[in-house]
Amino acid sequence: MTAESFILPPLTVPVMATPDLCVIGGGAAGIAAAVGAARCGLHVVLVEKYGFCGGAAVAGASGTICGLYSSGDHPERIVFGFAGEFHDRLSTMDGVGRCIRFGRTALVPHDSFVWKEVADSYVREHQIQILFHTNFVAAFTEGDRISTIVVRAAEGVRAVRPRAVIDASGDAEVVHSIGGVTTLGKDGTVQTPTMIFRVGGVEMEQFLELDPNEIITQVSAAHGSGAYRLPRHHVYLFPMPNGREVLCNMTRIVFPDGSVPIGIRSADLTFAEMEGRVQAREYARFLKDKVRGFQDSYLVDTGAQVGIRQSRSLVGKSCLTNEDVFQARKTRGAATFSAWPIESHTAGDLKITYLDNDTYDIPFETLIPRSGANLLAAGRCLSAEHEALASARVTAQCFGMGYAAGAGSALMVREQLTAQQLSGIDVEKWMRNYDLKTAGEP
Repeated sequence: MTAESFILPPLTVPVMATPDLCVIGGGAAGIAAAVGAARCGLHVVLVEKYGFCGGAAVAGASGTICGLYSSGDHPERIVFGFAGEFHDRLSTMDGVGRCIRFGRTALVPHDSFVWKEVADSYVREHQIQILFHTNFVAAFTEGDRISTIVVRAAEGVRAVRPRAVIDASGDAEVVHSIGGVTTLGKDGTVQTPTMIFRVGGVEMEQFLELDPNEIITQVSAAHGSGAYRLPRHHVYLFPMPNGREVLCNMTRIVFPDGSVPIGIRSADLTFAEMEGRVQAREYARFLKDKVRGFQDSYLVDTGAQVGIRQSRSLVGKSCLTNEDVFQARKTRGAATFSAWPIESHTAGDLKITYLDNDTYDIPFETLIPRSGANLLAAGRCLSAEHEALASARVTAQCFGMGYAAGAGSALMVREQLTAQQLSGIDVEKWMRNYDLKTAGEP
């Protein structure tokens, strides 16, 4: 069956905002971009499809801030900047738990509701105009500049006419909309989605005494017995800050033929959501039946959406290569840096490669698309090779990329530069001029 298309009759679309900057997506990268730009004096409109900020961290229920810590025998917090600032605000509101070892590094569980509150506080503090329950539809260009962003708001189809745009959609939606070049995983295969869920009623003292490797062994044995369908054996369980629930990152969602659902296809997302709920229920049953401390547990809820690790990546002015990560390469004017491992989730296995006692830089130029004179990107749609993205996509680094992109957009607007004329070194100088220089950003 061939695809068909049709032409809509001409529409008159009311303009609802004319900001300096329009940010698409309110995840970690998007809120950081909006704050970074607002601190440089820009009027910012932030477009978010849900009724809250948080992206994969909240809607996808990933529930942990990854990428703050070094890798090695004694992980230490090494990333500060806006990521650290956001973490510290969460902490003052009892919104983060204690640091948890994750292999040879560490992460911090967070409370999703407090995350929403902290994001709201930034929006109010910096007078960011946020449009919740508003979906990006398309971007339109005049020459090589984006002139109009069309959105579907609660009022209907509306237009935003910005001077600059940041694509923090996670899926390179804006880049794709204007015909920019993107890639999709490795030869079209992306990392597997995961439905993350929470269980309550856990005897926390018993849970905290468990050896993670023991749980992995139990999962494998239970699946092998045929009594449970548990396709993923390398699983993560983290205590939530409330001290009464456990966050469960356990599922692996693939089609029956072994192919991986892609997060930019409605049919794939539909399958992933439904299969993810089936698996969440099965893993929760296994935990209750077989794992010490879970005998009185119950499934609380899943995320508002399935967790998507990878979809489109832009092809940028620079590319974060696998060798950049493996060789721990440094670059002047980097957007941020990382010690997070390459955490590669495939249809058949999970492979983790650690960067012990070292870090690599994410060049600012990986946020610059090759087309779109007033367009930058931030977050997991950065320009990166497949394995490199499996490290760079995590929360703390998305904060750093977003904040740098926000400052870069201000430089672009104030100095009337194109995105392609920007460099990380120039953005670093600009941030210093606005007293925005903090460890972990340029």
